Amino acid sequence: MARLAAVAVAVALAAIAAVAGAAVASETTSYYASVENHLPAEVMKLVCQAVGGRSFLTALSVVPRGRVPHGKAGRRVAELIVDGGGGDRSGGGRVRCSWAYDGNYLAGLTLLDSRWPEAARCQDPGGEGLCRVVFERDAVFLKTPGGGVREIGDLPVKRCHRHWVIFSTGCEYPDHPRPYAGRRLGNAFQYFAI
Repeated sequence: MARLAAVAVAVALAAIAAVAGAAVASETTSYYASVENHLPAEVMKLVCQAVGGRSFLTALSVVPRGRVPHGKAGRRVAELIVDGGGGDRSGGGRVRCSWAYDGNYLAGLTLLDSRWPEAARCQDPGGEGLCRVVFERDAVFLKTPGGGVREIGDLPVKRCHRHWVIFSTGCEYPDHPRPYAGRRLGNAFQYFAI
């Protein structure tokens, strides 16, 4: 009798879990974008994480980590999985990164945000095509399959007169028309401390 009761409880818990799982799955939305480096120097690094949503699903997202090779051959695909579809009180999900490029560093760079109007075009990589996060001309853009472009922001790329091993002198940041895409960091020590 006790064994029958235990089996009944186990079946009831499994049914509840299946219903709850179906409810969560119906609220889950995925976003996809390729990350492309079209900057002149070949070495660009991203360390990203997915944040937001109402549960652990952003932890299952696939985000770039490490070197992003130069040109289209070096594409990395980011997948953002958001529980709640992005329109809920959680504020949606987003991919936040730290960026390193040729002695320049940036923290808090948002590559993709489920609340952006353009994000709806990034949900079907097989249908219309893949959204693209493109690093080019000292700026970063989100380009959608339909031709839409979102300017995420400028990149702090300093111009230096002298380079010696890992040190540079006579450096300055040129004027930039848009705000930086994140918080500019002064050196590699700050980048690795994040």
